[in-house]
Formats: sequence, C-alpha cells, structure tokens
Amino acid sequence: MRRRNIFDKIAAVVRGTEKRFTEKPCLFTALYRLLIVSALFFCNGRMVFGEAKNVDEKLPQAVLSSSVEMHSNLKFMNIGLKDSIVYALKNNFDIEISRLDTKARGHDIAIEKSVFDPTLEITGGIDNRKIPINSVLVSGETTTEITPFVSEGKTGNAVLRSLIPTGATLSLEYNLFREFVDPQAFTLLTPTYENYIEAKITQPLLKGAGWFYNRSPIYIARNNKKISIAQFKSTAIEVSNAVQEAYWNFVKAIEDLKVAKKSLERAEDLLRKNKIEVESGTLAPIEIIEAESGVASRVEAIISAENTIRDKEDELKRIMNLADSEIISDVEIVPVDKPTFEPKEVPLKETIKIAMEKRPELKELQIEVENAGMEVRRKKNELFPQLDLTGGVRYSGLGGTPDGAHDSTFSEDFQGEFITLTLEIPIGNRAARNDYKKAKLGKEQSALNVKKKELDIVVEVRGSVREVMTNIERVMATRKARELAQKRLEVEEKKYSVGRSTSLEILRAQEDLATAEGNETKALTDYEISRGSLEAAKGTILDAYNIQVEEDIT
Repeated sequence: MRRRNIFDKIAAVVRGTEKRFTEKPCLFTALYRLLIVSALFFCNGRMVFGEAKNVDEKLPQAVLSSSVEMHSNLKFMNIGLKDSIVYALKNNFDIEISRLDTKARGHDIAIEKSVFDPTLEITGGIDNRKIPINSVLVSGETTTEITPFVSEGKTGNAVLRSLIPTGATLSLEYNLFREFVDPQAFTLLTPTYENYIEAKITQPLLKGAGWFYNRSPIYIARNNKKISIAQFKSTAIEVSNAVQEAYWNFVKAIEDLKVAKKSLERAEDLLRKNKIEVESGTLAPIEIIEAESGVASRVEAIISAENTIRDKEDELKRIMNLADSEIISDVEIVPVDKPTFEPKEVPLKETIKIAMEKRPELKELQIEVENAGMEVRRKKNELFPQLDLTGGVRYSGLGGTPDGAHDSTFSEDFQGEFITLTLEIPIGNRAARNDYKKAKLGKEQSALNVKKKELDIVVEVRGSVREVMTNIERVMATRKARELAQKRLEVEEKKYSVGRSTSLEILRAQEDLATAEGNETKALTDYEISRGSLEAAKGTILDAYNIQVEEDIT
C-alpha cells in the first residue's frame, strides 16, 4: 500500500471520524477537534497566539535642520541655537547610549513573545540486548543448554509542543518502535512495528492559568520600552538644556569681548587726546601715564575675554561632540542667534500643570507603578495550588512493516481517550506568600516615587519661574544702569574738555560703563538661559525649538 503523508492522514481521520465522534461525549469531541486542528496549525508554522511581528523598529530621531552653514575650507561654522541642539542630539554620546538601550528593550518584547513559539523535539534510540534464557516456554527447546534471548529495539519519536496564552500546553506526539526478538515463542510478528500518534492538552485551572498571567511579561516588556523611550527623552531634554546654556554662555563671552574692545577704544582715544594736549602744553604729563595705565588694564581684559571665549566654545563643542573630530575640532563656531528681551508673564499654576503632563521622568515612574501592579497580580496568582486538567486522544497501530503499522494507526480501530486532573498543594507556601508581599511593597514604593517626583517637579518649576521673573527685572535694572553710566561718561567728558575733570575720572567712568554693559549682557544671556531652563523644567524644551522625537512601540 502506498504510504501517505502523515498530516494528510490526520486531516482524513478528522473528516472520517466526525460522525463517530458525534456519538461520543461532547468533552472528548471538543478536545479531539481542538488538539488536531491546533497541531495542523503548528505544523504549518502559523502560530496565532504570541506571534512576533517583524517590524522595522523606529528609534527616537531628531531631524537636523539644513540651516547650518559651514565655510568651504572648514575654518568656521555659522550655527544657530536650534541647530546646535539638533547637532548634539544626533552626535552626543549620552544620546547614542540611550538610543541603543531603547533598541535593546525592543528585543526584550520579542524575547517575551518567544515563549509561545512552538518547539519540535525529535529523539531516536537503539536498545539491543542478549540475555540468557532460563525458561523452556521462551526458548521452545527441551535441552538443558542455556541459550541467549536476543532483543533488538529501535525507537523514533517526534513531539510538537507549544504554550498558548491561557497557560495551556498543546502537544502532538508521533512514535514509531521496531522490535526484533529471537526466539519468538510468544510473539506474533518479528520484527514488530508499533507506533502511535497522540494529541494532548494540559490546562492549568488555578496557578499559572489565564490570559493575563501568561501575557503579562509581554506587557511589562512593552512598558519597559516605553520607560526606555521616556529615559531617552529625559536625556534629550538634559542635553538640549546643556546646549542652550553652553550656547548662551558662549554668546556672552563673545559679547564680553566686544565690551572689552569698546572700552579699549575709549581708553586709547583718551590717551591720544591727552598726548595732543600735553604736546600743546595744556595738560600735565601725568595725565598720559594715567591714560596709558587705563589702556594696559583694558588690554589685559581683552586677553582674559579671548581665553574665556575659547573655553566656552570648547564646552559647546564637547556637548555637540565636535571636539573629538580631527577634521572639525578646530573649526571656529560662529553663533548666529543673539539674546532678545521680550518679557512675558509666566502663569505658575498652568506651568506646573504642563510639567506634570510633559515631564518624561514622571511618566517613567507612572509606568513603573503600572508594572508593579501587574507584578502583584502575577504573584497573587502564584499563591494558588497547582490544579491541571489534561486530556487528549491517542491512535495506536501494530504491523510487520512500517506501512502496516501506519495503516493500523489511522484505521480508527485502536483509539483511546484520556483525561486527568492533577492537584499539587505546596505545604506552607512561604516563598509564594513572601513574593506576593514583596511585590505589594514594591508597588507602594513605586507610588511613593511618583509623589516624590511630583513634589520635586513643583519645586523645580517654581524655582525656574522665579528665575525667569528675576532675570526680567535684572535686565531692566542693568539696562537702566548702563544708560546712566553712559550719561555719566558723557558728563565727565564735557567737564574734562573744559578742565573741570581729570583723566582718572574719565577712566573710572569708562570702567563703570564697561561694567554696566557687561552686566546688561550677562542679564540678557541669563534671561535666555533661564527661559530654556524653564522649558526643560516643563518638559517642553524640544517642543519649544520645534524638535520632534519619533517613537514606535511594537
């Protein structure tokens, strides 16, 4: 008889025995159909539950603006604040580390889904024996000579097994056994081929049962990826805030150099005028010495300001990861954005509300509370005793050849059904009970961490709002002081022109004006920094600079 494919035979048995099984108890009918159909699905590689999708994972990305202007010979680079932030987000080491962690968390989801992947186990064995016979019935001879009993066995076994989200384990097993014996006093066939095919389901009813218990590790893994993305956003906010602070400090250093140069020009102009008047005899020579001293001190201020510029530029390069490149580490950064002063009232309550909605650290802790709640539910399930229901069907066959055994197996003449209920009760169950209590404490800790972070955010936002309002007042005050210092210098210059003032007074007025100009510049840049810090405290600094972060949870 021509051998048919085993899975075609299974389908044929399902169709051929449908009528017969309608006369059986409905439990065996349901079990039979469920197991056979599930086995067919497994063999075709179409696992429905827990299927992992092949999705191209998108990690958080920042889109780089095209407004960065780099000189053709790589001598300088014109760049604005937003582009500096974007450049840092694309090249900063902390950002890259956080990005890789997010990618790794995505693989954790697939790992948790893999518990529902079917497994195929194939075993084969040979068992040959030769033992002395001590029975006339076995040997078939009346002689007293001891003869050997030869037994040769070969076994092949294949089991297809899979877990489904209800906690049940489905299995389909096929076994073929060949035996040869000599002598064969009580054996009808030699060699003998025995085989069976068995479909079985084992469903936990208490411990380990339920869709949630078996799928919750996937939910936790997905939440962990959300946590990773929240951490990525936190890192992006920190880097963005560091960039804007470094950028404005760099701008301030450049403005301080401009103030120092302007002060030097005033001192040099005074020295030039004094030399003319001394030569004409209208001014004492001592006035030249005082003017030269003023020029020297301002040259020193310029040298110090230039060194500060290099320090602040290197700090900005470090955050942007420019300093590590042999090609562009010596490129001179030219900031194109200048500090502006547009004072606006900052509503405290609304700002706090926005921060509670946008801060990724708070979202991260809230997700951890959700994970802790799922862990409590899992540990509560593990307090139950193990109660498993096992049921299935088996077809057996026997023949002198493999084809004969196969045909016998699928002839429906040797069919059996079985059902088993197993109860396992742990005495004391201390491990499970303490794991449950520990999980509850973990959930309480997570909830407290959320409240603590909310309080920290409120304090941080209140401080940032005060800093903005304080800097608004500082800008207005320093602007007024600079205007008064300018008027005082003009007055001293008029008095000096008519001989009612000295070079020393002029130099003092010039120094006061330079200090006032420096204070105004510092107040303006501090105001810009405080605005950025406020956006960071609100969790909206990326939105403020229109930088989008893409995310995809699979």
